[in-house]
Amino acid sequence: MRNSTRARLPLLLGALLCLLPTAGCVSGAAMDELGSRIEGAGYTRVWVGHSISAFGYDTVQITAYKTPATDDGTEIARLVWHTYPEEVDEVVVTLNDAGGFITKDQMLEEFGPRQLDPNPNEDTDFGDVLGWVVGIIAVLVVLIKVLGFLGRLGRRSGPEVL
Repeated sequence: MRNSTRARLPLLLGALLCLLPTAGCVSGAAMDELGSRIEGAGYTRVWVGHSISAFGYDTVQITAYKTPATDDGTEIARLVWHTYPEEVDEVVVTLNDAGGFITKDQMLEEFGPRQLDPNPNEDTDFGDVLGWVVGIIAVLVVLIKVLGFLGRLGRRSGPEVL
């Protein structure tokens, strides 16, 4: 019984660790919609990413191509600022393999106030990530204790000898 307990432990740990990345997730549908809007503006091979640092700093990353390149990514940043429903602290645009970035303050100055008001309560900040980590560690400790108990119980109630 002990070998089967040890065999199951890595699987359980792996499954629980897969939950950790969800602590910093944003809406995939919102990123897909943003990618579609960028493609609708004439860009091709569009990739959209959104990362949140442990301190709650939101970076939206866009990679796209346009022939001929008539702008430096400003139009993409404008689309993000006015149509993306998540928090945005910085937009990093790589257009035709040339990169640049613009901060929240610069976008506010250049594009004016956002046309939508993101809900800051939906953002994941350091406290949320810490809560997830503590929760996952607690679950891991409980699982290890339960599996250890079951392993000892299996050894005690082994086959009886006549």
